[in-house]
Amino acid sequence: MPTPGFVLPGLRCGVEMALVGTIVLLIGLPTEEPIRLGIVFLSALLAMTVVLFWAVGRHMRRWIRYAQGKPTRTTPFD
Repeated sequence: MPTPGFVLPGLRCGVEMALVGTIVLLIGLPTEEPIRLGIVFLSALLAMTVVLFWAVGRHMRRWIRYAQGKPTRTTPFD
């Protein structure tokens, strides 16, 4: 059973974070008020942090299943 990799899941997480941040910024950036601009940036940062921890949790589950000797789904991005 091959060990779970780090490069492809890391790239996937980075792309997901960039997409989430870009979507939030594109929706919220047509504003000129500083308070709303700050809220948009903070919500983008929060959304990217949620995606990061979701991806880390998914990868940790994969490593735990590997350490227990249980079969895992073999996809390069998990």
